[in-house]
Amino acid sequence: MKAFNPGSHFAIRRKMGSLTILLVLLAFPLPLAAQNPELKTAESESYHWVDSMARVHAKFSGRKGTFAHFGDSITVTLAFWTPLLYSRKNASEEMEQAYQLVKEYLKKECWRDWKGPQFGNEGGMTIRWAHKNIDGWLERLSPEVALIMFGTNDLNSIGLEEYKKKTREVVRKCLDNGTVVLLSTIPPRSGFVEKSAVYSDAVRKIAHEMKVPLIDFHSEILKRRPDDWDGALDKFARYKGYDVPTLLARDGVHPSNPKKYDSDYSDKALRCCGYSLRNYLVLMKYADVLKLLGLVSPAKGKAVPLKPQAKQRGIINPPNQPWFPKAPPLPRPRGQTIEVSNVQELIGALEQVKPGGAILLADGHYMMPHYVEIKTDNVSLRGASGHREHVVIDGAESRDGELIGITRCSGVTIADLTIQNTQYNGFKINSETNVQRLIIYNCIIHNIWQRGVKGVKVPKKNREAIRPKHCRVQYCLFYNDRPKRLSDDQHDIAGGNYVGGIDLMYAKNWVISDNVFIGIQGRTREGRGAIFIWFDSQDCVIERNIIIDCDAGICLGNPHRANGINTHCLRCVVRNNFITRATEGGIVTVYTQDCKVLNNTIHEPDSRLGRLIRLVYDNDGLLIANNLLSGPKIRNESNSKIRTFNNLAKDVTAALVNPSQGNLHLTPRTADAINKAKSLSDVTNDIDRERRGAKPDIGADELIP
Repeated sequence: MKAFNPGSHFAIRRKMGSLTILLVLLAFPLPLAAQNPELKTAESESYHWVDSMARVHAKFSGRKGTFAHFGDSITVTLAFWTPLLYSRKNASEEMEQAYQLVKEYLKKECWRDWKGPQFGNEGGMTIRWAHKNIDGWLERLSPEVALIMFGTNDLNSIGLEEYKKKTREVVRKCLDNGTVVLLSTIPPRSGFVEKSAVYSDAVRKIAHEMKVPLIDFHSEILKRRPDDWDGALDKFARYKGYDVPTLLARDGVHPSNPKKYDSDYSDKALRCCGYSLRNYLVLMKYADVLKLLGLVSPAKGKAVPLKPQAKQRGIINPPNQPWFPKAPPLPRPRGQTIEVSNVQELIGALEQVKPGGAILLADGHYMMPHYVEIKTDNVSLRGASGHREHVVIDGAESRDGELIGITRCSGVTIADLTIQNTQYNGFKINSETNVQRLIIYNCIIHNIWQRGVKGVKVPKKNREAIRPKHCRVQYCLFYNDRPKRLSDDQHDIAGGNYVGGIDLMYAKNWVISDNVFIGIQGRTREGRGAIFIWFDSQDCVIERNIIIDCDAGICLGNPHRANGINTHCLRCVVRNNFITRATEGGIVTVYTQDCKVLNNTIHEPDSRLGRLIRLVYDNDGLLIANNLLSGPKIRNESNSKIRTFNNLAKDVTAALVNPSQGNLHLTPRTADAINKAKSLSDVTNDIDRERRGAKPDIGADELIP
């Protein structure tokens, strides 16, 4: 993370000051992940820019609430930005809230009047024009926020090296002026698809290295219309000009603006009107930046009256912090798509969906009558809107104690939804039936009273073939509203303490990353692990998770061994996690072999049991290194030969950003941890995916000066 300003009035890491933002809309392609087609996502920003931009904005001396748009014909037009002021048909509740925040903060003249070359926008222009004039714009306007979109005209007039050089220099001048920079993308261009991808990759690297935020207009277009975004295609020949029902106009250059979808922000309109999509993306990002940098809060905006269909969306109020991991959006699914809006349609779709198909759930509250299963290969079950809190699958009225099972299938993705209120297991992995390559992504797991995710035993026969392999649980939020009660589960085998987050047996090559676990607690605060893997689990990686106020944090194994199992965890790695107040144990290893516990930060200075890291029974080949224990030292109850080095055990409460809230990022006052770790090949980045230097820091966070 960036260096913390001790004089800041903010208690958390990713906020501060007022704001100057440069939204640079340039060309970015959609990078693809290799393991599963559902994870072909745009690169995550991970909100790595907030601290950097806060420091930039500390230099800002202009008028707050000013928002300049630097760009070409796609920016100078009144089809961009201005229409938001007058109409937002079919806008989601979230978009309407963002609009209210922006309207309260933004200067009136910045909605419509700041158009023309004197304000930095004119048709036909390139980054070369911006480079020549940026000093004058900044001196004359001194905007708090600046949106820059050059690139479309550059593709046929400016070489790549000049484009990169001048883009960096324009960004740097804005930063030096106190203007916070946000880099984004141009739309793809007909006839220049490959070249725009090359330019896009260059700009993405600039955004990352200069630590500025990103709007990915390019990938949002491809996500919504992967095959027919181009209005110049023959299939749109009967349409003229901008009145084309796809995302680019007939010229294949400019965003479309069909009359049918004018100022419409429904899901369909965001697939058919290029300017609606751009207006939506810029509004949401601008509002996001205002909030993350602490310039506004929802309380400062006007109350947004709920639409009748939106009342269901308020059924959960999940905990959230700006520094929690943020999931990159998934692309639109391809192949068969089944849209459902009620329980009966959902149950039917699970039976009817074909391999490779997708079930998209409309926003709503799905009160399940019974347990359901996914049994088809390469199927995705997803919330259609991408807002996980708006699609709630609820087991409160179910006759069964489990919600969703995964049985005898491979390549399933479950994403962008909430499951809640069930007696036993939320997501039940029926591992004995050969479940492979499962992905649970950006889900909320709420009030599940045994296990949020449960992977069961695998019989010895064919175990190596059918054990669950290459699965992921990523960007999920596990939380319970209160400790478990006896009345929640009449079959509890531990006096009300048989409750945990993820519980896996025989897992192999799993990744559990970027999740948040809050309040997973038993009746007497003796619950099971937020993350618990055992029974011959192999080669699993547990990284970048945040665990707050759970009875136990990360547990590799436990004292119980059966079915001929001698080792619970083999070659598993636990790294870059934050764990706060895990009273039974922060990280616990029991019957492991060749595992690694590296660069974690664990905070509980008043630990009653002294178990921030606890080692029990056999742990042959275990490596414990570079961990920051804000509290008691490692508790070693193992007779095995264990390697430990560069672990710091010291109460550093006053030197962390906000440990009471679980924010264990470093500040410059954490001198005993900064530059004191040993560089490890297994740990090249930190909890925020920021690269570690030649002299890395102890713990999960890397403080970047």
